[in-house]
Amino acid sequence: MTTAARPISRGGTGPRRRTPPPRDYLMESTHEAARLEAKTEPQRLRSRLELVGLRPGMRALDAGAGTGAVARVMAEMVGPTGEVIALDFSVDRTRQGSRIARKSGVENLRFIVDDLYRLALRPQSFDFVWCEFIFEYLADPDAVLSQLAGLVRKGGKLVVGDIDGNGTFHYPISPQLEDSLRKLQRSLRGSFDPYAGRKLYHRFHKLGLVPNTVHALPYHLYAGRISADELSNWKYKLKTLRARASASLGGEQKYDKFARAFLDLLRKPDVLTYSVLFLVEWTRR
Repeated sequence: MTTAARPISRGGTGPRRRTPPPRDYLMESTHEAARLEAKTEPQRLRSRLELVGLRPGMRALDAGAGTGAVARVMAEMVGPTGEVIALDFSVDRTRQGSRIARKSGVENLRFIVDDLYRLALRPQSFDFVWCEFIFEYLADPDAVLSQLAGLVRKGGKLVVGDIDGNGTFHYPISPQLEDSLRKLQRSLRGSFDPYAGRKLYHRFHKLGLVPNTVHALPYHLYAGRISADELSNWKYKLKTLRARASASLGGEQKYDKFARAFLDLLRKPDVLTYSVLFLVEWTRR
């Protein structure tokens, strides 16, 4: 029997604690909360949420919310007559998110700790379910998609977004660096899919969820230059991957050489780096 997950009280007083089974999150580290906060661009995010139909008065879920950087924008958009639930598997990040929400005076945002593979939330209880940049890290995306779809009430909407070509589309790129990128990708199979975005539409169809709209938006776009914030995010990601992926490139020294070459590539004035963000919408009829 499915039980309803009880969110925290308003004002960010500490997440309701369940202990989901551990999941192998590739980017897990003591600094992940800070990275998630830093990488969220509120204006770009707001534009995407407006595009897919988040409106005042909705009861909305941010699935895979981390510290709630996205959920806080959602809470502002749904307004005082709406409500946002921020769900994450990490107790530490939901606690931090609760503190940030409380200090920010966000009254309509609640946090819960739960497992995307075995959600305890009440079925068909949300007007809007949002899940962005999560599927690229999932071992079984179809299972999670099925869980998320089950939360959407009649007339409500599920939106899943993810990147296609995450860190992989560059021109020109040397054969040596391109080969190292391929080796790195192979070593991360099962924990990271850089082409998750292109697969979303088909995943919906496989489960009988016929999408009503698909959006393709530029995401990473570096034409001979990259901002300091973006470069810092890539440095952090490469540092986090070092222990896990260095063996695939022949050891830590070779990995470090690759990391330097990759960061140099992003800054080269004659190189174009890009990726595409796919947003797939499904409405329960």
